[in-house]
Parts: sequence; C-alpha cells; structure tokens
Amino acid sequence: MKSRQCLTPLVAFALGIAVPLLLSQQAKEAPSTAPSAAEKASPGKAKEKRAPKPKGKGKQSPQPDIEAIALVGEKLSLSQTGHQFDLPAAAPGPEGEAFVLYVDHDGEADQLRLAKTVEGKLEPVAAVGERGIVHAPAVAVDRDGTAWCFWGQTGEDDVVGLMGSRVDAEGPGEVFTVSKTSGSETFADAGIDATGRVWVAWQSTRNHRPDIYAKHRDPASGRWSSEIRVSSSEEGDREPRIDFDDQDNAWIVYDSARDNEFNLFLARVRPDGDIETWPIAHSPRYEARASIARAPDGKSFWIAAERGKIRWGLDSRGHDNDTGINARKSVLFGRFDIESESFEAIPLGQVGRPAAPEAPVNLPTVGIAPDGNPWVSYRYFDRVLWRIAVTRYDPKNEEWTSSRRLEGSSFGQDRTSHFLTGDGKLWLCWTSDLRDTKAPKEAGVYLAALDHETALPAAQAGGKDTGGDLEAPIPPSRNTPERAFSDRHTWQVDDEEYGLFWGDVHRHTDVSNCRTGFDGCINEQFRYAYDIAKLDFLGTSDHTDIGKAYSPYEWWHNQKMHDAFHTPERFNSLYVYEREQRWPWGHRNVVFAERGGPLVYIQRATYRNSPWQKDLPAKPGPGEIEPEELWDILERSGKNVAIVSHSGATRMGTDWSGYDGIDYGTETLVEIFQGARVSSEGAGAPQPTAGLLPGDEYTVDGDADETLPPAPIEDFGKYSQGLYQNALELGHRLGVFASSDHISTHVSYGGVFCKEFTREGIIEAFKARRTIAATDKIYVNFTCNERPLGSIFSAEGNPELWFRVDGTAALKRVTIVRNETDWKVFDAVEGSRFEKSVTDESPVDGENRYYLRVEQGDGNMAWTSPVWVTVE
Repeated sequence: MKSRQCLTPLVAFALGIAVPLLLSQQAKEAPSTAPSAAEKASPGKAKEKRAPKPKGKGKQSPQPDIEAIALVGEKLSLSQTGHQFDLPAAAPGPEGEAFVLYVDHDGEADQLRLAKTVEGKLEPVAAVGERGIVHAPAVAVDRDGTAWCFWGQTGEDDVVGLMGSRVDAEGPGEVFTVSKTSGSETFADAGIDATGRVWVAWQSTRNHRPDIYAKHRDPASGRWSSEIRVSSSEEGDREPRIDFDDQDNAWIVYDSARDNEFNLFLARVRPDGDIETWPIAHSPRYEARASIARAPDGKSFWIAAERGKIRWGLDSRGHDNDTGINARKSVLFGRFDIESESFEAIPLGQVGRPAAPEAPVNLPTVGIAPDGNPWVSYRYFDRVLWRIAVTRYDPKNEEWTSSRRLEGSSFGQDRTSHFLTGDGKLWLCWTSDLRDTKAPKEAGVYLAALDHETALPAAQAGGKDTGGDLEAPIPPSRNTPERAFSDRHTWQVDDEEYGLFWGDVHRHTDVSNCRTGFDGCINEQFRYAYDIAKLDFLGTSDHTDIGKAYSPYEWWHNQKMHDAFHTPERFNSLYVYEREQRWPWGHRNVVFAERGGPLVYIQRATYRNSPWQKDLPAKPGPGEIEPEELWDILERSGKNVAIVSHSGATRMGTDWSGYDGIDYGTETLVEIFQGARVSSEGAGAPQPTAGLLPGDEYTVDGDADETLPPAPIEDFGKYSQGLYQNALELGHRLGVFASSDHISTHVSYGGVFCKEFTREGIIEAFKARRTIAATDKIYVNFTCNERPLGSIFSAEGNPELWFRVDGTAALKRVTIVRNETDWKVFDAVEGSRFEKSVTDESPVDGENRYYLRVEQGDGNMAWTSPVWVTVE
C-alpha cells in the first residue's frame, strides 16, 4: 500500500437543520449518590451548561425559551465513577415510596439493581439476577411491597430470554424464566391489577415476526398463568405498555406494522385469556411507541404515542434531514373511553414539537398527577442533544400548559422516563449522563417530584400537521409491488445450494454525530428493517471518530440492542461500525459476526486510550491508523469479521490507485450503490432513479453537496479514482453491495448467497464475494463455467456465461460488462424475467472480469459481483 499524508482530523460538528431552543445558561451537574450541596441549598435550581451552536447547513428557527420545571424537594440520584447506570424502570410502592430498577454497567458486564427511596434518599437495596448482558428492565410493586422485576438477558446462544425475580424484605428471590424460545423475548412492561395479580407483557420474535405476549401471577396460589398471545398478525407487533381497569382486566397498547405502516392497537386482556382489540387513531402517518395511564375515574385511559410522517420508511433517496425516519415526529395524545369503546384524539398544537417542523420529539410518556390531570413527558432534540420536557393537560378547560424543560436530562435519544404517583406527589424517573456536547459521559439515575400544583401559562394554540401531503406524488418505484416475505429465492450451483438473503450494514442511529435527530434510534432502524424494508439482516454502523469518539459503552449498548432483535433462522443482526477515514483511504464499514470486536478508531491517540490497546496494541507514533494496520488489528483480534467499503467516488471514498494490495481475508466488498447518494459503478454508467420523482436530482456529495439530473454521470472529478470500475481495472478483486447510509430508505438492498443463514454464513458469503447489489429485491443469478459470481479461477478455452434475472417490474435492459466495458447488451427484453447463455469467443489474454447490470423500467437496478477468469 502506497504511503499517503494523513488528513487533518475532523473537528466536532453537527450537520442538519438546527433546532435552537434558546435555553438559559446552565452549569454542569456531577452525578452523585446524593443531592449536591447546591441542590440542597436550592432544590430544583441546579443548572446545566448550554449546548454549543451547531455547524452545518440549515436555517435557525426562532423558539421561545423553555424554562425549567420546578421541583418539590430534592432531586435524588444514583451514580458511581467508572459505571454507567442506565435504562431505569420505576414503580410506586404501597406506602408512597418509589422503586427504581436499573442496569449497572461496570465496563465489562451488566448487573441489574433495585433501588428505593428511604428517608428522602434513593438507596440501592438489591442486586437482581446474574451479571451478563441485560435488556429493558420492568418493575411492578405489589400490595405487600414486593418488587417484581423482569428483564431480557442474552444467553449463550445469543438469543434473549425474558427473566424474572422478586425482591421482598428478605432480599432477592430466585431467578425464574418467564419465556425462553427460539426468538428474542424482551421489551417487557409490568403492573399490578385490581385484585393484586402481577402482570407482565412483552415482545417476542419466536414466530419470525414480533408478537405480543402476556402472563399473570395469582396472588393466592402463587402460580403463573399460561402464556397469553395478545397479538398474532402476519406483520410486526411491538413494544407493549400495560395498565388496568377496576374489573381485573389488563389493557395493553402496542403498535403494529399491518398494511405496511405503523398504527396503534389497544387490547383488553381478561385473566382467562379472552382478548378484544381496538384500533387507535389509525391514519396514514406513523403511530408507534405508545404509553398508557388509567384516568382516575376508572372509565377511560390516557394514551400518548409518537406520530411521524406518512409513507414512513418507504422509497426515499438522498440524505436531507427532512427525509429521515425520525424527522417531523410529534406527539399523538388522546383518551380511550371504555364504555363507548372509542378513542378521541386531543390536539396538542405547538406542545411537544419545536418550531422547525422537521425537528423531532420522541417517547411521550403519560403520568397522572394526584389532582387527576394527565402529564406528558417527552424527549426533544436540542441542536446536538436530547433532553426531556413535560407538559400538563387540563381536561376541564381543554387546555395544555406550555412545555417545561427537565434540568439534568441530557442523554441519548432512546431512553424513556417514568411517572409515579404516590404520597401526594408526581415523581419522574430518568437517566442522564449530563453531557453538554454530543460526547457521552457516565450516566446516573435520577428521581424528582415535579411541582404539579403551580399554575403554568397556557401553550400556544395551532400548529399545522407536518406529516406530509397524502396527495403528494410518489416515486414511480413505489408503485412496484413488494415481494411477499414468503417469496424466497434459492440457487443450486457448484454442487451447493444457496439461499439469497437481503440486508443492509450501513445505517446510522443517533449515536452518530452527523444527523443526530433525524436518522432515528437503533430501535427504529430495526423496525424499518423488519417491517418495512423486510430485510433478512441488519447492522447499524455508527461513526467511530467523527465529531466525537464512539465510546466503549455506546458500542456495548448497541451490540446488546442487536441481540434484542436477533432471531436465528429468521433475522440476523450483525455488529457493525463505520471508520470514516476520509479520502484517499476512504470510509469502511467493519462487520462482525460475533460480539466484542475492537473499535479501531482512526485517531491513533484515541485508540491507544481505548480498552482494546492492551491486548491489540497499535503502532506507536502520532497520526491515523491507516487501512493496512486496521486489517492487522482485526486479524489479531481473532474475530469473524469482514469489511464493506463506502461508495467510492465521493470525499468519503477510496482512491484505489493508492493501494498496492488489499487484505482479502477481511476486505472483499464495495458499496457500488448507496441510497443516500448515487451509483459509483463507473463514469457514464446508468444511474438508478428508484426513490426519485420526475424532476428530482441526485445528491452526489463531492467536496460539497451537489445535485445532478438523474442521468449517467460522465465525470466524478478528482474522486474518479474511487469508482468501482477503476478498482477492478487496477486489479482489486472486490465484489459489490448496496447500503443506505444516513436517512435513505427502501432503495438499498445488499444480497448475499448463503450456504447457511447465520451470522457466520453471511460473513462467509461476504468474503467469497457471493453478493449482489440492488435498489429492490431483484433476483439475479450469474455464473461462468458453472462457477458462482465472486469466483476467481483459471480456465482453458472460451468462458461460458449464464445468467437468470427475476425482476420486480418489467425489465428495460440487461448488460454483461467485460473488463469494465459494456460487452453484451440485451435491450429487447420482455417482461420481468430473462435467462441467457453466452460464450465469449474472443476473451483477452490473461484475466477477464465479467459482471451483470440489470435495469428495470421503474428505475430500479441491480448489479452482481464479478467473476474473474484467467484464460490459459
């Protein structure tokens, strides 16, 4: 590999539309196991440091100050140096005390811990379960003060089981298994019904699509009921939340991706397993991730949920913030009346949504104050941070109060808060690492009583619906029918049977610094992959260095979230990150089949300060860790890993002329297409128009974003050395893949022909280059001398090529490319299927490279990896 001068490290930045909530100046708070002296002296008045003004594109939208909510008494907290206290769940006790169940990560493993309020302090009382990998805890406290704890735990088979334990005055009881199947059993919620039954509801993927299940425990006999299957649709049903009426019934709200969009459902579940279900506020918009709380009159329930855009997750190109799956999120709120079995949505106006319409709010949670009024907390995006705000609804006057910020609540996007009512107080529990930039710190758990009696000004009325126009035109590619999930493709070749599986290993979450508020959280990425794109595998790929370091704890958390969606034989999650080393070396997506791979930072100093330096030391000296050393560290790690490089002809691409050789034991694939940008196949090569409207332009993303009409690009300027055909011409034996990158949805499909559909089987296919790239699920088989695509071999005589295409729409053109030149072009193609055998009667001396390009009439395209044939 040729030597190149390292580029200047990136400075911290935040691209995208800024949401300037003009917060008052706030001083830092330090986590502690008790309130600070400043908090004791002035309860609820501790200040945070104001987040810096972001750099990048986007207009500044004026927004009134969000003042802090007043607290009653001291804010309680738990933290410990060197630990991350995260994912708290909270419940009230019978005597007005608060119980908090949270995950304690010590840098090596998770430990679930239970705390409760004791004499005005929040004190740990028990370690629950075993150390390991812990998911999404839930807690309910019965009339005797026994805390019933539930959580997901990754087993040795990498599948998450739902576990439970009780903690009473004698301490924690034995751990029992609530549910352990072939799928992931997690995302639980729990509560106590009117007769004292303990209920737990959760999400299960045992049936290859997420479903909702529930169980309850009879207080008299101590026996658990059989599992109750609350939902059983053909599409994904997710994230249940539970509450109860006074007739012994559980009410479970959840969301479902039926009809290719997310909507809410509410199920009444009787103890005998009888279920009745109602749709809630169905519309063409995204409605999901709900919260439920019973009204004091016992005759109705308050429900809040996220409400997003229409056509959520469908065909979308480019990487503008407004097109992100988390853009334009607002709050759906309303009341379900039990007697009339009807739901009435209550407009929030400007509540819960910043002034910039594409700026999101997330995870609304409903709580009931002692006076009976409902409150809603939610996370809102503030430049580069997520914070919590609260607002109150007065049903008598049909009036919302203006939002109030919760001081000390800055943290990541995907963390909910919990209301508790007891002892005449309205408590809120949350987690925060008190960050004042995007860079994470050590998180603590917080508990505070809100001043729910103070009069607050009314919220501004109005605010138009920002979810999109139903009458707006849709891209022609969207009119192409989806392949049914049951439509699976297998291929018998080279005495092996391969299954074709589709995935994406380059999608970002809010952990990445670029489009923090608009990419969506890791949970949403899997919602999109499972239920909208209908992929078979996914790995989210957050940045290692850009603007901030991808912290070891963020990497740990994201890996275990991938476990929560892993379902062997149905859906594989892969562990991925992106090294965003700029031109000429290029960005790379590092894909692991197993947990625990090293984060090989770009900046050598950052890596030397990481936990991986001890066992996998980098070379001494300043500067950056370049690809050659990256390959060496990954090989020494012993992990099953592969690399897919970023599409080449951009400032994030690779100058392939700078490499004398590539480590094919690790790196074998290139993104020939990326939904966020364009195809980097070659100069003058056809470009897909999938996801574009007539008149739309491509985002090319050179030194600065530029747009071009949807036509072949003849000149990529100084980045032309990054084109895929240039890599082939220079002798690099790299296959093809397609991924989304930021924002884009539903137009990037990387196909792999697997011998076994496992994490390891996907990596094996990556390394063998048995891959295709497509903008839709276009089936393409391609052989040379009966060897599969990706093969490298020598042959005597003339190469014999065969291909078969089964498209999703009428075919426009099929082209065999030989040695980077269109060699055989088939224009007169009828229908969506085409099969052909061709013999190359005049191969060139030495190596011949062949691959297939497919163009459909709807603008979708596909490419195969080449075969490399040396004719002797």
